[in-house]
Amino acid sequence: MSHITAPTSLETLNKFTFDRTLNEDPMTHTLTILGTLPIHEEIVQAIIRIERTAIQSDRAPRLFGEDGLIKRVKLEENTDIVLAH
Repeated sequence: MSHITAPTSLETLNKFTFDRTLNEDPMTHTLTILGTLPIHEEIVQAIIRIERTAIQSDRAPRLFGEDGLIKRVKLEENTDIVLAH
């Protein structure tokens, strides 16, 4: 349940000022951050939890191709392990 002063629009949420990361959980794909938000002409402390949702399996056939759902890919990091013989 959200607080009565929780932001209700992206415009308000975009005014969030980051302070520090509270928790990062790669297993659940969540990030919890602390900062401040201007609410009703007052600066209040805020905690925001960001969660990446999974792709539903019924969308898998439509992911790739000219008309696919994925339009852009960028490799951020690589965790492959290469064994040298």
